[in-house]
Amino acid sequence: MTVGLDVRSERARTARACRPGQPLPEFRYSSDEDALWSRVFATLTEMHEQFGCAHYLSAARQVRLRPDGVPQLSQVSRTLGALTGFALAPAIGALAGRQFYGPLADGILHATPDVRPLTEQSFSPDPDIIHELVGHAVMLADPDFAELYRCFGRASNEADSDETRTAIARLFWFTLEVGVVAEQGEPRAYGAAILSSVSEMESFVHADLREFRVPDILASGIDDSVCQPVLFVAESVEAMIDQVTAFLITN
Repeated sequence: MTVGLDVRSERARTARACRPGQPLPEFRYSSDEDALWSRVFATLTEMHEQFGCAHYLSAARQVRLRPDGVPQLSQVSRTLGALTGFALAPAIGALAGRQFYGPLADGILHATPDVRPLTEQSFSPDPDIIHELVGHAVMLADPDFAELYRCFGRASNEADSDETRTAIARLFWFTLEVGVVAEQGEPRAYGAAILSSVSEMESFVHADLREFRVPDILASGIDDSVCQPVLFVAESVEAMIDQVTAFLITN
């Protein structure tokens, strides 16, 4: 897939020009990018039916992402606003620490409008619009998950040490990025990094699946350049949210 530098540069300029409170701009995508989205989205949608958690499947039916081309952040943001009060804001590349987590407290998810390269269509180590929309945005249509995202934002804003901020980021990773829950005795994905990656969806059921315990999560390492080899399986979404929320409001 070849995407002209002018298209990417235009998206970057458009994203940087966007100011809080302004209507979200429209982003331009090439026919190759639309085709990549359609191909990956179709594959993931089939996999979600088998390996996505019930909360995700229900939320996906409400968001109804466009299947035949890259959706506009503005349209998805309006949908989320009506469902849970969340909004999307364009960003270029991965935002560091509090820049990403802090706005979650106010119901704002910063999301990149860029599309992963063809060579990374099954697994991309960097955030892209497939990750942002198929992963995060769909989960933000679920009220319970939307509140958990807000809780992470509040905890980040109140954190008073690097140690606490590191713990928050690690907990976010092993839940809202690579989270897994047991449903009818089988592992099901709710984390955005798994749900938006064909390779992750294929491999997560074969990972080292461990009992969900916050202390064990905080002692675990992260390598986002590969499919996560160790995952923590919660007994239910409600149990996971209870444990995570308890940690976030007391640390």
